[in-house]
Amino acid sequence: MKQVDEDNFYNSFRKGDIKAFEHLYKMYQPRLFAYCQNMVYSSDVAKDIVQESFMVFWENRENIHTDFSVISYLFKILHSNCLKYLRRASIMSNFSDLTDLKLKEIEMNYYSPEKNIFNNIYLKDLEKIYANSLDKLPEKCREIFVLSRQQYITSIEIATKLGLSLRTVENQLYRATKILKEELKQYA
Repeated sequence: MKQVDEDNFYNSFRKGDIKAFEHLYKMYQPRLFAYCQNMVYSSDVAKDIVQESFMVFWENRENIHTDFSVISYLFKILHSNCLKYLRRASIMSNFSDLTDLKLKEIEMNYYSPEKNIFNNIYLKDLEKIYANSLDKLPEKCREIFVLSRQQYITSIEIATKLGLSLRTVENQLYRATKILKEELKQYA
């Protein structure tokens, strides 16, 4: 996403745009769930913690600045919620030996997103590859794809804006998706 488009997107999210929040949820929920499930070893608990983390994220949306990664902020909230859960679970089960809890906390701190440089490098490389793949699209196809997927404009609005038929817009979106999937398949 270009910086200007990204700033507009995050500004609309901070102002309470539900569609922007839904997009963030769909984009990041699977990764957050996988991370959380690995820490708490329960899919039901992980679902609850992820849901709670997104609620905290939404409630604090006005305090989020775009000069740092949204995913880092989400992982920070999730990480904190996982630790809270593990502490509560250890207290509830009256562990006399808190060694397991301490080991889990050490493990979570070691694998936190801020310390996982390989994940950051991979994501930056993937963003460059995506941008290069996007540049390979035919001009009109790229324009329609960017309007749809990065500026969140509906197909009908794109057709009206560009003076095209709805079918043409949908065909171009299909074409762009197909080309990008082919370009990025080795990175999936």
